[in-house]
Amino acid sequence: MNSYDSTICIVGAGPAGLITALGLARLGVPFVHLDQDDGPVAESRGLVVHAGALEVLDDLGLAQELVAAGLHVPEFRITVAGHTAMRIPIHQVATPFPYILLVPQATTEALLYRRLTAVGHAPLARHHVNTIISSGDGHVVEGTDAAGTPFRVRARYLVGADGLHSTVRPALGIRFPQHTYDTAFLSADVQLDNGPSSAQAHIHPSRHGLLFMAPLSGDRWRLIISVPAPGGRRPTPPTLPQVQRYLDERGGQGVTVVCLDRAAGVLLHHGVADAFGAGRAILAGDAAHVHSPAGGMGMNTGIQDGYDAALTLAAIHRGADAATALAGYRERRLRAAREVVAFTDRIMRLVTLDDAGIHLLRSMALAGAGRLPFLRRRIAQAVSCVTRTPARTGAPTLLT
Repeated sequence: MNSYDSTICIVGAGPAGLITALGLARLGVPFVHLDQDDGPVAESRGLVVHAGALEVLDDLGLAQELVAAGLHVPEFRITVAGHTAMRIPIHQVATPFPYILLVPQATTEALLYRRLTAVGHAPLARHHVNTIISSGDGHVVEGTDAAGTPFRVRARYLVGADGLHSTVRPALGIRFPQHTYDTAFLSADVQLDNGPSSAQAHIHPSRHGLLFMAPLSGDRWRLIISVPAPGGRRPTPPTLPQVQRYLDERGGQGVTVVCLDRAAGVLLHHGVADAFGAGRAILAGDAAHVHSPAGGMGMNTGIQDGYDAALTLAAIHRGADAATALAGYRERRLRAAREVVAFTDRIMRLVTLDDAGIHLLRSMALAGAGRLPFLRRRIAQAVSCVTRTPARTGAPTLLT
């Protein structure tokens, strides 16, 4: 058996776990980092990095490289029946990063993983956690590695950043009530001919459902298309002719799909764990909250969780009262997660209504709201995630 003893054990190496590890490494706090996968994701799940996450990455010295790898989009444009109903001015948000950064999640995770490896803290890959034993003075985490060899980690504090199907969360006895929408999304990465302006991300709510268009490099785009999901059944990935039909009926008239690079069907859930931890353990990222990708705020919120977790645990390592610090983290991040889940749920229900009468009312409401600058700025600020950064929610401040 391989045995490890450390101050902190992190389980999971998605964005939340990687950011936690990078923060701890920067602040000189010992930890062991376990992940059941081989390394960063290869496929592009998320695409949007908002200002609130870029501010965190900037604190860690990572923002500049990621910003250089993506497209900068200063606003969302909501279009109904070929006419602009509302522009959401991200460029007016008070932040060093007044735009939406469109960059594949695979690129983001690869950068985080590369930096963590460079400072000598690469996660222990293909380490599958089987059991977690908690006591008053810490945790024992046990499992097997890629070769089937048992391992044991003893740590005073535990971070569960191991995703929606977390092992840590149920081991702590924390409930995670969730709801599955009866609307699902089709995701398609395509090459378009005669596409719209790539300086904007385009939202087309229609009586047929939602079409979201986000520019990638060149003339490539990520399309998100809402479809019914009765009984919570995952939809089949669309074919090129199907994607073209969705474009034609939902606001992409005159745009031609030249090539379909990747397609997927995605079920949508929303929910928040009853607590962001227990005892000497905390949760971060998808282990604690899940919501629709409307607004592209999932990975961003997880990055903020991870940085707050690192700052909190580093403060404890430097002498702060553990019970008080951990309670503060749980309260801050639970409040942030509930705000995000409630906001994305409202967006989801607004843009996916497909009843003809309701669509008319929605179109009139969007047009009216689009004439209110203060409302557009307020929506832009909520989407940008800047109000939920650790620096603005009361996390410990540790510069070195």
